[in-house]
Amino acid sequence: MELERGGEPVPAVKFGLGAVVAAGLVGMALYASASGHWAAALGGGLIVAATFTVGGGLVGFLFGVPRLLTSGAAAHPDDQGATSTAGYAPNTNLEQVSDWLTKILLGAGLTQIGTLPHRLRELGEWLSPVVGGAAGDHGGAAGFVSALAVYYTVVGFVAGWLLTRLLLARALTAADRQTLADSVAKTVVAAPSLGFGPERVRELFETGVEGLRVQALALLQGAPDARNVDLITQAIDRHLSPFELLQALLAAKAAAGLPDLGEADRAALRSAVAYKLRNTRTVPPYSRRRAVAEDVLKRLPETAAATALIPTQAQGEAGAPGLTPARSGDQPEAAAKD
Repeated sequence: MELERGGEPVPAVKFGLGAVVAAGLVGMALYASASGHWAAALGGGLIVAATFTVGGGLVGFLFGVPRLLTSGAAAHPDDQGATSTAGYAPNTNLEQVSDWLTKILLGAGLTQIGTLPHRLRELGEWLSPVVGGAAGDHGGAAGFVSALAVYYTVVGFVAGWLLTRLLLARALTAADRQTLADSVAKTVVAAPSLGFGPERVRELFETGVEGLRVQALALLQGAPDARNVDLITQAIDRHLSPFELLQALLAAKAAAGLPDLGEADRAALRSAVAYKLRNTRTVPPYSRRRAVAEDVLKRLPETAAATALIPTQAQGEAGAPGLTPARSGDQPEAAAKD
């Protein structure tokens, strides 16, 4: 079942949560209308509902805190050469506290589950005066407030868990993405003065750490080198994220203007970019990736000599003209839908 679309709860989820909350409010209104002090009963019921909704929402928040997927230093603490994709190791204290409290709550709840009916009865007797009942009431007021507490605790838990999973994860991702973009932009500007030679850039790219691979592409944007153009082609072929693909395309744009770029490298680079443009899911229309890729193709016009250097792409593995073989890390549009 689809719960979100574009980082927001789908209308069915919003309607369902609203209907559940509204049903509880209708029940409170009906109970208050039958009470001799309807205003006090309704006000007390609303306070009880709000209190347990907040409590349930807090527990749902603890259960819904997203786990951090890191690369670089955070994922490889023993590797002194690794750095985070954002240039820092994100603080995971909230995630750790959420994990600890979740386990404690589950453990304590399971050990006390046998006493739950008795605890609920005591809770109802204690809160019954809030909704117009007598102190120590064992009747309808106590039962009503107990049901109200359970009802809105569950509502708060579901709402808190769902909103945390959807909104908090989206906010944290946006913040990390902006920090990463700022880090890469600084690397691009400083690349000419950093003194990273072609071999050092190649070592960074081939570490297998996404953060270092992105930084290597940033270095190739700021200080392009014809000897490492094959790294850009590899990144375009096997990209792991839209952001990394964008950095590879920007590096290809910088490399396209190199006067010493060989025909074989130009042809391979053009072929890789042209292939990527065929998949609208990988390079969506009106995206920055598509604009940069189209600019690269303009800078690398196709020539007869370039076509002759890549016969397998021009003719296909089976010899069919115009057929391009599949690349690693990508699938044609039709296959991607399966």
